[in-house]
Amino acid sequence: MSKTIYFIPGTMCNQQLWLPAWQLLRQQYPQDYQLIPLVIPSSGSMDEVVSSLSGQVVDNEAILVGFSLGGYIASAIALKLENKLKHLLIVSNFPKNLPLTEIKQRKRTIDWINQRGYFGIPNKRIDDLLHPNIKQFNPQCYQDIKQVIVAMDRELGVDVLLHQLCVSMHRPNLLALLTQLTLPVTFLVGDEDNLVDLVSLRQELKQNLHSANNIVLEEVTNTGHMLPLESPQALATMLMYLLAS
Repeated sequence: MSKTIYFIPGTMCNQQLWLPAWQLLRQQYPQDYQLIPLVIPSSGSMDEVVSSLSGQVVDNEAILVGFSLGGYIASAIALKLENKLKHLLIVSNFPKNLPLTEIKQRKRTIDWINQRGYFGIPNKRIDDLLHPNIKQFNPQCYQDIKQVIVAMDRELGVDVLLHQLCVSMHRPNLLALLTQLTLPVTFLVGDEDNLVDLVSLRQELKQNLHSANNIVLEEVTNTGHMLPLESPQALATMLMYLLAS
């Protein structure tokens, strides 16, 4: 029977996010499996988004992968579909509530866009998403990744951006609930991810895992937030492990 992996992208990301890892996976693991990208709905509340995507996970014993915002959504789906899933892989995300400073920053961004319009993702934002030294140690890789980020941003557009900023602004911390599941959960996070507080994630996992052993944290070296594009081999290797286990 074919195994199925469902993928949920992050803010202003689409299927292009996964292509490098998929290519490596197909080259290195020529078994029978399905790779199914899901699309975050462009309207509705977080509960409605989670409900809509949960209904699209139809295969039993599926692996569910979520990146960034998609990691939070995948965590919420896993809480609904625990017995249907084989494994939850959360990439570049800490499924918790946003700090007040981040909420204020998002509100300022939304106000700015509503008043002045949106002219594409700024270069500084792209740089913040990547390893701080990527321009120095791999300038060609930086340009290639930047091109993909700009293309995804342009394809999705301002309405999707505004909805994703709003829908994910106020959200509960799901980490403690994940530790109560029997479902195996893996966090895959870059060691230089500016958007995931690895120190806090390690601390919370340590506090919550005294009564649970279903969660593993894997850190990927020399990698920022855009792990599927910066370190696609690390993601492909993890997917091969999950398919084979």
